[in-house]
Amino acid sequence: MARKDKNILYVKMPDRMGWMVTFSDMTTLLLCFFVMIISMSSMDAKALQNSFRYFSSVNGPLEYPREHEAGVPPLAKEPLSVALPLSVENLDKSLRLSLSKVTISALPGRGTTPFEVKETPRGYALVVPGDVLFDSGSRVIRKDALPLLKAIADVIRGQDSSISIEGNTDSLGNEEINWRLSLQRAIGILEYFEYAEGLSSSRFCVAGYGSMRPIAANDTEEGRTKNRRVEIILLKDRL
Repeated sequence: MARKDKNILYVKMPDRMGWMVTFSDMTTLLLCFFVMIISMSSMDAKALQNSFRYFSSVNGPLEYPREHEAGVPPLAKEPLSVALPLSVENLDKSLRLSLSKVTISALPGRGTTPFEVKETPRGYALVVPGDVLFDSGSRVIRKDALPLLKAIADVIRGQDSSISIEGNTDSLGNEEINWRLSLQRAIGILEYFEYAEGLSSSRFCVAGYGSMRPIAANDTEEGRTKNRRVEIILLKDRL
C-alpha cells in the first residue's frame, strides 16, 4: 500500500448527496402539515376524498377509507334558504315574520317589535336597544332577549352579506369602561350567533364604540336610552 506523503494536505470532500436527507425531512413535514390542515377543516366527505386522491397520486400511498365519513357538528353548517333582495322593507318584513314564530312576551314595556331597520351608507342596520338585550352595566345577554336574537339569526342566516356587530353606550360613567362594555356586548352577541345558532364566525366582525357615536343627546334620559344600542349591520362591501 502506498504511503501518504507527509508534505501533502489531504482534504476529505463532503458527501454531495447529504442534502437529500434534509430535503426528504422537509417534504415529509410539509405533507404532514397539509394532511393535518385538511383533517381539521370542515370539508365535506366528497371534498376530503378528492384531496386525499390528489395526495395519493403525487406523494405516496395515502388512502381515504370509505367507511369513515368526514362529519361536522350540526351547527357548523348553515341551512340553505332563499335570500330576499336587501332592502329596509324586506328586512323589516322578514324579521317581523321570524318574530311571529317565537315568543317575546317576556319583554315588558318594550313592544312586540323591539328593533329598528334602517339603511346606512355602509349597509342595512338592525338596531336593537341595549336595554332590551342587557341589564344596566352588564355584558350578559338577558334570557328574555334570546328569542329576539334567534329571530335575527334566522333572518341573517339566509343573507350572503358580511355582518358587523357594533356596541354603543351612553356617556355616563368612565369612557374606557363604556368602550370595553360596548365591545364585550358585541362579542357576546357574536358568540351567541356562532355557538347557539351555528352561524359562521368568518362572516362577522365586531366593534365597540362606547359613547363615541351617539344618535341622540346624552343630556336627557330619553337620548341616553337611544344611544345605548347594538347595531347589526349587513354590510354592502364584503369583509
